[in-house]
Amino acid sequence: MGTSPKRTRFMQLLMLPLHTDRPKLLAVIGLFLLVAVSDPGISSDSIDRVVAVVNQDIITESELRHEVMQTQRELRAKGQPIPPIAGLKVNLLESMIVHLIQIQRAEFLNITVADEMVMGVVNNIAQNNQLSLTQLQIEIERDGLSFGEYIEDIRDQIAIRRLVDQEVARQITVTDQEIDEFLIQYPDTISKRPTELDLSHILIAVPADATEEDIASRENRTRVIQDEISGGLAFSDAAMLYSDSPDGAEGGRLGWRLNADLPTQFVKAVSELEVGMVSSVIRSPRGFHIVQLLNRRGGEENLVEQSRVRHIVLVPNVVSGEAQIRVRLERIRQRILAGAPFSEMAKLHSQDQQSRVKGGDLGWLSPGDSDGEFEKVASELAVGEVSTVFQTGAGFHLVQLDARRTRNMSGRIKRSQARQQVRTRKVNEKYEEWLGELRDIAYIEYRVALDDL
Repeated sequence: MGTSPKRTRFMQLLMLPLHTDRPKLLAVIGLFLLVAVSDPGISSDSIDRVVAVVNQDIITESELRHEVMQTQRELRAKGQPIPPIAGLKVNLLESMIVHLIQIQRAEFLNITVADEMVMGVVNNIAQNNQLSLTQLQIEIERDGLSFGEYIEDIRDQIAIRRLVDQEVARQITVTDQEIDEFLIQYPDTISKRPTELDLSHILIAVPADATEEDIASRENRTRVIQDEISGGLAFSDAAMLYSDSPDGAEGGRLGWRLNADLPTQFVKAVSELEVGMVSSVIRSPRGFHIVQLLNRRGGEENLVEQSRVRHIVLVPNVVSGEAQIRVRLERIRQRILAGAPFSEMAKLHSQDQQSRVKGGDLGWLSPGDSDGEFEKVASELAVGEVSTVFQTGAGFHLVQLDARRTRNMSGRIKRSQARQQVRTRKVNEKYEEWLGELRDIAYIEYRVALDDL
C-alpha cells in the first residue's frame, strides 16, 4: 500500500528493519548514494535526492515534485491562487509524511484491502460522475496522474479509514451524561437541522516536546499573524504563507463543518463570529489556531426518515479471509432468498453479539446512526428486500429492510443524534491526539534542509 516503485527498489537494496539505529541508517544511505554518484553510467541529472526518511521508507525529491505539480494543477482548475512554492513544498512534505506513517501503521497491523474492494469504489466513483471506467481513466490521466497511481491512492484511503476505525473510533464511548450536557449546550443542533459552518484556519504547530519558551514564541508568532490579518493581509494569503497545516496550500480551507463536529476548543470562538470575521488565538493539542468564518447555513426544522433494519455481520480473521467470508455470506443469502427467515440466520451466524440475540434487529435507525456505506445500502432497499454482500470498516454484511417511516423529532431521536454528534467530535479529537503520538514515535529525518526544497 502506498509504496512507489522507486521507494520499493531502494528499500529492497537496503533491507533495513523498522527500528534501525540512526548511524547505521545514515551510513548505508550514504554508501548507496556514493555508489550511485561513482557509477559513470548514472548522470547527476538522473540522481533522485532523498528528501526525508520516514521509518523504513523514504520520500524522494521527484515524489515531492509530483505532489507539488498535482496540487498546482488542482488549484488552477478550481480557480484558486497558487501559494508560494517554498511554503507549498513544506506543507505537502508534511502531508506526505503523515500519510506514510499511517500507511506503515496499517501494514504493521496487517490491514489489507482486496482488489475487488478497491475496484468497487472506483466503479462507484465513475458511476457517480456518469462516466464509464475507461472515461474515468482518461479524465484521471488528463489531470497528470496515472490510473495505477489513482487506484493505489484509493487503496491507501480505504486502508487508513480502516486503521482509524480500528485504533481510534472503536475505542470511543459516549456516556448518558455527555449526551445530557450536549443537549443543554447545543439544543439548536438537534431540534433543528444542524448548523453548518464554512471555515478556514491557520495552524502554528507546537511539537509535543516543545519547551515553555518555544510555546510562548509560537503563541506570539500566531498573534503577530493575527495582527497582519487585522492590518489587511488576506486570510487565505496568510494561511499560504504561515500555516503549518497541509491545507495551508489551499488557503487554509476546512470547508463546510457541522458546528457540533468542531473540536471543543473551536466551538466557543466560532459561535461568537459573524460571517467574514476572524477568531482570537485558539489553543489546541496541536498548537495555536486562527479561524475565519466564511459562511453559515442550516437551522431549519425538518423531519427524519428512519429505517428498521436487520443485519448479519461476519469479520475476517487469520482463519477466514475476506474471500471466504464473502462466499459464506453469499450462501447464507441464498438460503434466505430460498425462504429461510433472516432473523434465524442472524441468530445462527451473525458475529454482532448485541443484535444476534434479537435476530439481527438494529431497531429504528436515523440518518447518521450507522456507517456511511451501511446507511447507503439500507436506503436503497425496498421493504422486505435483502441486500447483496457488502463491506464496511466493521466487516462484511447482509442487510434486510423491515420497514421505513418518517417521524418528527422525538426525545429518543434527539438523544440518538446527540450521541452521534458527541461521538464524532470525540473521534476527531482522539484522531488528532493519536496522529500526533504516531508521528512523535516515528523515525523522521529530513535529508534536505527545508529551505533548500
